[in-house]
Amino acid sequence: MSPNEMLTNIITIPFFVIEAYIYINLFFTLFSKQPPRKNKYICIMVLLISGIFSRFIISIPYNTIFNIIIFVISYQIFFKAKLIEAVIGVSINSLLTVLFEMISTQIYTLLFGKPYSEYANYPLYTVLFMIIVYTSLFIMLKLFKKFDVNITLFKNINKKDTITILVTIILGLITVFLQLYISTLYNNILPNFVTLLSIICLIAYFFVSLFNIVKTKQLEIANRDINNLQLYNNTLKVMYDNIRAFKHDFNNIMNGIGGYITAKDMDGLSKYYKSVFKECNNLNNLAALNPETINNPSIYAILADKYNKANAKNIQIELGVFIDLNSLNIDIYELTRILGILLDNSIEAAQECEKKYISVRFLMDYRKNRQLVIIENTYKNKDVDTYKIFEKAYSTKPNNTGLGLWEVNKILKKHDNLAIYTSKDDELFKQQLEIYLPKKNLIKNPDKKIPINK
Repeated sequence: MSPNEMLTNIITIPFFVIEAYIYINLFFTLFSKQPPRKNKYICIMVLLISGIFSRFIISIPYNTIFNIIIFVISYQIFFKAKLIEAVIGVSINSLLTVLFEMISTQIYTLLFGKPYSEYANYPLYTVLFMIIVYTSLFIMLKLFKKFDVNITLFKNINKKDTITILVTIILGLITVFLQLYISTLYNNILPNFVTLLSIICLIAYFFVSLFNIVKTKQLEIANRDINNLQLYNNTLKVMYDNIRAFKHDFNNIMNGIGGYITAKDMDGLSKYYKSVFKECNNLNNLAALNPETINNPSIYAILADKYNKANAKNIQIELGVFIDLNSLNIDIYELTRILGILLDNSIEAAQECEKKYISVRFLMDYRKNRQLVIIENTYKNKDVDTYKIFEKAYSTKPNNTGLGLWEVNKILKKHDNLAIYTSKDDELFKQQLEIYLPKKNLIKNPDKKIPINK
């Protein structure tokens, strides 16, 4: 109950472990990471040691800066986090801590009639203060987990909603900190009920804002899922109509086969078979537009849209999905942009040909530990330059208006693990998007499939 700086510092040591535990789990929740448990415990020990060192050796406020740097480095070393992820994770944790510390100081003013700064070196008061702060942080961690609040939740969000959410967060933080600052300045003047009301309103505002942000994203996801279901329903309707027509003509088809067999016209039977097989193949390809197979909603939406466009132009399009699309080591928003551009180009090229054909495949190259997206199409212009097509304004279209592949190249240049390989032969033009996995994610080939070469 009396001032004792050394005892206060010693008593706060266990709270370093609590802080490290909450911060690390908040980081896992925010970025949906699941690193090895061993790494978590080692990281907590490192943060504990650095916290003790900074508390006793480094003066304020340099100890805070030191701790932030150690947190960022630890996240990178033990959890393989990117620098931007580590910085964002530490920043959010720090902002939440500052927010709850400022609220706790207001609570102290109400309880003891004096600002917390006068009790900073009182061991018992310090312990009570830290219990309030870390209990609040722990509750926040549980709420984040309950409502599945994470950074990935806001991936692939449209620009308008992104601006709305950012403005809401920024204005909210500014409002909270300004209100707390004002309350701190006038805590000896304002009546207790005003201070208490201010704290309640701030807490309510924070949680309501958080709830609204999460709901906004959930509504967008629901709207996207509804659009995908509509696309899938359209696909099912077309399949149903085609199957009905095929069933209706089945007897005629069998009679036709029987006629060729009776006449022993093998050449005619071969041509007839190819026509029947083509129709069956179209139905199989349409069946491939299945959300269970194409299990990423964004990729499903872009493939369904381009499939319908190709089908309207009488272009035969084959789909092959041989990997889990949610495991692709690429930002889905950037992948859908690339897919949209490549498929638009394929449709434009294929529709000019007598044989209108496009093939799209997602597969794994186990030998080189990379994921591949391969798009092949028939094309008419055999003189197309496979190098110049990625230059700005280069196009085989009139007036050189094409910018699509130049945009693709811009995206690829931002990432070390992405590349595109372009080739052509007498029949097909091929674009192979290569997505390389980190060495730590090396995947063994359980089926011993033949690796794919360039």
